[in-house]
Amino acid sequence: MIDWGVLVPIKQGNASKSRLGDMLEREARSDLAGRMADHVLGVLTSLFAPHRITILSPIRLERWSGGWVKDEGVGLNAELSTWRAAQGQAPVLILFADLPLLSAEDVTALLDLAAHGAALATDRWGQGTNALAIADGRPLTLSFGKDSRALHCAQYADIAVLRREGLMADLDTPDDVAFARARGFVI
Repeated sequence: MIDWGVLVPIKQGNASKSRLGDMLEREARSDLAGRMADHVLGVLTSLFAPHRITILSPIRLERWSGGWVKDEGVGLNAELSTWRAAQGQAPVLILFADLPLLSAEDVTALLDLAAHGAALATDRWGQGTNALAIADGRPLTLSFGKDSRALHCAQYADIAVLRREGLMADLDTPDDVAFARARGFVI
């Protein structure tokens, strides 16, 4: 089995789920972000030992026993690239914490797809990247944000793209909330 290093970026406080500001107060958004992060970390710890999982966040989670890298506020892609560089050629998985429908089977499917190269999980619209697994140590400019799927795939024609509900259903907009609610997620 491949010995993956896992990074989970987590937004905290006022920055968490700001695009849901019209439907949820700040405290409710922070609570939602925390519950989703707990869920994602629970799924990941069912697959990996906590020492293989690192959280990228401004403040270390009190209840977290795994790795932590302080988010210095220099930008998501810069922070992720710094962490990835520290991993050398080791296989890495970057997975965001706002995936309330994520299952262990979703993560396993992505890792299996990436086993001999790289794979990403796209969002519901096929435009974003909610998770990225790189098994072969290839250089890749991390380009999370607008149109990240196209930006990542443009670097290598062989990056596999996975579409699974648990990996596609990130929670950023009121429409995303409706999608998750229709599948049983309670806000």
